[in-house]
Amino acid sequence: MLGHLGVNAEQTAVYELLVTGGSRTTVEIGASAALLESMRELGMVRHLPGDVWQAVPPDLAVEALIAAREEAHRRARADVGPLMELYLRNRDEELADNAFVEVVSGKDAVRDLWRTLLGGAREEVCVLDQPPYLSPQEEHAELEDSTRQRDVQWRVVYDRSAVDLPGRVTEIIELVAAGERARVTPTLPFKLAVIDAHAAVLPVASGDVIDKVLLIRPSALLDVLRSTFELYWDKGIPFSPGGIYAAAADVDPNLLGLLAAGLTDESIARQLGLAPRTVQRRVRQLMDRCGAQTRFQAGVQAMRRGWL
Repeated sequence: MLGHLGVNAEQTAVYELLVTGGSRTTVEIGASAALLESMRELGMVRHLPGDVWQAVPPDLAVEALIAAREEAHRRARADVGPLMELYLRNRDEELADNAFVEVVSGKDAVRDLWRTLLGGAREEVCVLDQPPYLSPQEEHAELEDSTRQRDVQWRVVYDRSAVDLPGRVTEIIELVAAGERARVTPTLPFKLAVIDAHAAVLPVASGDVIDKVLLIRPSALLDVLRSTFELYWDKGIPFSPGGIYAAAADVDPNLLGLLAAGLTDESIARQLGLAPRTVQRRVRQLMDRCGAQTRFQAGVQAMRRGWL
């Protein structure tokens, strides 16, 4: 029950005994004096006269345990500086001179780095998404969901080429339904992920393969990359098929979302499983309804009417 706060199974069993059964002597508890003393230091129990032990109320005990963990985290962060000095001292001169950028090579090493970064994410992950991909989409969705359980927010700008991949629209719809905020833009300059304000990952693609990334730590470069993400986020079109068309339910919301994403009629047809002529007819009907002469004008009108 309290394992995630650093309490082991034996300590938990003794605490539950005192909570449910009331005060006990050391003999009645059947635990070592060292174990009980460790629990007293954690703020879980009190030692009363007569060698009697009493449980601290759970609300107070949990707060004490949380405070102890936070203090341990603070000390760990304070130790990072000296550890980084030792780390860089054992790197070659080139890396030491450019400590804010590190090259991580190999698919397994890149995957491990990504998992580590997401495991430490606290507030927000910002992504510029475009092919190619290192991991299957299912693996990425699992990682994204695990961070969201810690209230980490995701903002993703998708390149149109990413949305155009077979089955990708369905995947993005599921991520958006789970809480991801997504936008689409015609082109992106590169793939990017920024984790909070402490790190960014810039993948290096060789053809259709990614086996190397640049890890960027706090620096002017990280600030530039974060600003680049915000620039494309501001320019992107919100992606929310399935929930964007409350005002006019007779138009397919998926069609409107894909049209706004900039996909061609052929690409939309593949995504929706329709004939190209059917898509052309529906796009024409939407343009007529908006009084638009071009697809772009239809998108502008949709945004003005609050459909996007």
